[in-house]
Amino acid sequence: MSYQTNQPNENKTKSLLTSQSVLIGCIALVLLAASFLGGTGLGFGIGRLTAPDEGGRTAIQSDGPGQSDGGNTGPAIQDRNPTFGIFGEAMDLLYQDYYGALPEDPDANYEAIRGVLNLIEDPNTSLLTPEEADFFRTSMEGSFEGIGARVAWDEENEAVTIVEPFENQPAWKAGIRRNDLIVAIDGESTAGMDLTEAVGKIRGPKGTEVTLTLRREGEPADFDVVVVRDRIETPIISREMVGENEEIGYVQLTTFSNNSGRLVRQAVDDVLDRNPQALIFDLRGNSGGLLNEAINVTSVFLENEDVLIERFADGTEEIYRTRDSAAIDPDLPLVVLVSEGSASASEIVAGALQDAGRGILIGTTTFGKGSVQLPHTLSDGSIMRVTIARWFTPLDRSIDGTGLDPDIVVEISDEEFEAGEDPQLDRAIEFLLTGQ
Repeated sequence: MSYQTNQPNENKTKSLLTSQSVLIGCIALVLLAASFLGGTGLGFGIGRLTAPDEGGRTAIQSDGPGQSDGGNTGPAIQDRNPTFGIFGEAMDLLYQDYYGALPEDPDANYEAIRGVLNLIEDPNTSLLTPEEADFFRTSMEGSFEGIGARVAWDEENEAVTIVEPFENQPAWKAGIRRNDLIVAIDGESTAGMDLTEAVGKIRGPKGTEVTLTLRREGEPADFDVVVVRDRIETPIISREMVGENEEIGYVQLTTFSNNSGRLVRQAVDDVLDRNPQALIFDLRGNSGGLLNEAINVTSVFLENEDVLIERFADGTEEIYRTRDSAAIDPDLPLVVLVSEGSASASEIVAGALQDAGRGILIGTTTFGKGSVQLPHTLSDGSIMRVTIARWFTPLDRSIDGTGLDPDIVVEISDEEFEAGEDPQLDRAIEFLLTGQ
């Protein structure tokens, strides 16, 4: 697949995300990306390439050192069949004797699987139906049809929360704002749904309408907003010179897809040709993507350094290091911009640069996505995403559930965001020019 390089939007905080078939991330995030981005979400992930082996199973392929089955020491499926046979007995009785309408077989299977997944309380291990899997796959194409917002799942309210609506996209135009909760879709409550199901209902063809019931802090009651879906393009990189005299290079990456490492290197080389005094690397809102590309991107800035530690359930671990390629001048000052929307692969890069003392992090605490998922395509086209490992920064810091704390904290208010102001970028420029 190919991506075009685009000029940055006026507000650098607005970045989209795409995922890969080898994506690992919070379902709440990644799924959104797949379904929404064009509408879409914090799709966080790190990617692993997958391919069927001779037995028809899915094997992990990685350019990093070593391979692992994730350390799973549980019983083989044939050993579990007697237990699952009880499920078959119960279903036989239900379909034989029940007086009333029954669900279609595929729906019953999917809900049964999700019922088991709910028991392990890992939102990143999830099942996508064939339709949802198609949404997931379209995330690799660089454009989507949806509402144009980054979202996540609010467990407490059983609702979709708007992390960031993209300026001049359908959600924004309809008046949807950050921190709004979507509590109903076309009149159907989101209670009892998960993010996957909710996204599937919000997503739809360009030109069609969806009615979203919103809950907003400060409003006395929930209210409806009608959004006309559209096609949203998803550029992944931009570059320019910033500062009063355009003396600082600026590169923004919005997702870690197939060619991200190459594109970042090209973008950085472009700005270096202009002899900048310093460099800003913007990972705000970047929900992640491919593990391999996270390593490639880190290799643009670091040489002969650890990037992350991947630890499996059986206690084994792999240490990933930078590629054998030249990094940029280590003396060139570097700031990495991060936000609560920076997740997974973004956190790997930011964490490695922070641990190595190579760059200063400015912005807000990152999302906190420290696990790895492997997607398996099932026989009917559905996708099963399974958490296989946890990852840690080179200094063995766990960020899962906590995120990375920036060296300099700078918030962006809703008022600043809507006015197109960017205090985080301004602070990065100030720091690079003054050293404070």
